[in-house]
Amino acid sequence: MQNLEVLGGMITWIVPLIAVAAPVLKLNGNITRLNTILEQALKTIEKQGNSIEKLNNELYEVKHIQANHETRLLSIEKRMDKKGC
Repeated sequence: MQNLEVLGGMITWIVPLIAVAAPVLKLNGNITRLNTILEQALKTIEKQGNSIEKLNNELYEVKHIQANHETRLLSIEKRMDKKGC
């Protein structure tokens, strides 16, 4: 009889332990997967930030070139007005 009581007691403790351990293990796996996804997202955001910075630099250069052309055109127009053309 004592063997059955011990076995029943063990089953009484093992079933709730399994009931708690299974969701905890699933949660741990989900947290690991989420961390991986976040790391990939952060890498993507960093790459996009670098691309945006590069494009901003190119845009600044183009604006500078355009400003130089506009200044040159204004200078030419003033000279033409002085000559009466």
